[in-house]
Amino acid sequence: MTETPVLASSYTFDPFAQHKFYHDVNQSLVHRAISRLDAAHPTGKPVRVVELASGTGAVTELILDELERLGRPGTVIGVEPSPEAIEIASARLESRGAKFVQGDADSLVAVAPNADAIFFCNAIHLVPDKRDAASKIASALAPNGFFACNSSFYQGAYAPGSERFYHLWTRRALGWLRKNHPGVRTSRTEKAMAMQWLAPEDYAQAFEATDLHVVEQVEETALMPLRAWQDIGRYWLFIEGALPGVPIPIGADALEHSAAEAMSELDITEVPRNWLQLVAQHNGH
Repeated sequence: MTETPVLASSYTFDPFAQHKFYHDVNQSLVHRAISRLDAAHPTGKPVRVVELASGTGAVTELILDELERLGRPGTVIGVEPSPEAIEIASARLESRGAKFVQGDADSLVAVAPNADAIFFCNAIHLVPDKRDAASKIASALAPNGFFACNSSFYQGAYAPGSERFYHLWTRRALGWLRKNHPGVRTSRTEKAMAMQWLAPEDYAQAFEATDLHVVEQVEETALMPLRAWQDIGRYWLFIEGALPGVPIPIGADALEHSAAEAMSELDITEVPRNWLQLVAQHNGH
C-alpha cells in the first residue's frame, strides 16, 4: 500500500462517513452478519467480533448497537493502523467495552485469534491482493466464523443512468484545473493504490480459495446528495484515484467545485450509488 501523505490528516474520510446513507448501508451489513452470528451460537454465549480498519469507530459503534439490541454478550475489538484514529475511537467507545489496537490484516491472528466475526467495511477494494487478505482473515476466524465486507468500488457500483454524472464531473474538474492552475496536470504514469474494481464473482472466487464461502450477497443502492460527493472528493485517497498526480489541496478544490457544477448542469440533487454487501462463513476446521 502507498505511503499516507502528510496532508491526509486534513483530507479524511470522516466527513463522508457522517452521511445518513453511509450509516444505513453499513448498518444493513452489520445487521445481516450479526444476525447470522447470533443464530449460530447458544443464547448467552459471549462472542468476539473484530473490525479491521476500524478508523474512528463509525462501524464499531453499529456493531456494539446490534449486539446490544440482540442481548448478545461479546467483546468488540477494532484493529486500525492509525494511532490518531484509535485515539478518537477509544474516547468515543471504550466506555461501551470496545477495545482498539494498532495493526492491520497481518496482526489479526496475534491480536484477535479465533474471532467469531470479522468486519472489513468500505476498504477491501484498496487491498491489492484480495486472496492474501482473505487468507489472513480466515486464519483469524474461529471454525464457522463469519466475515463481512462491503464496497462501493466494484463492477456494478454505477447505478443505471448515473454514468453521465461521473463523466461530466471528471470533465469539469479537468476544466477547473486548466482555468485555475494551468501548470498542474494529471499524471499518466502515477498509479493510485486504490480502486481495483472487481466483479462480485471475483470476490467470491478469492474468498472460496481461502475456505470462506459466501452465504449472502446483496447490492444496495444509496442516494448520495451533492455534499456527499463533495466530501468524498476531499478524501485524499479518492483524489489520488480521480486526479492522479494533482496536489491534494488543489485536487480537493477541483472536485468540490466541479461536483456542484455537474449536478447543476444535469439539474439533479442526488446520484444513486450501489454498494456490494458480502457475508461469508469460514469452512475451516
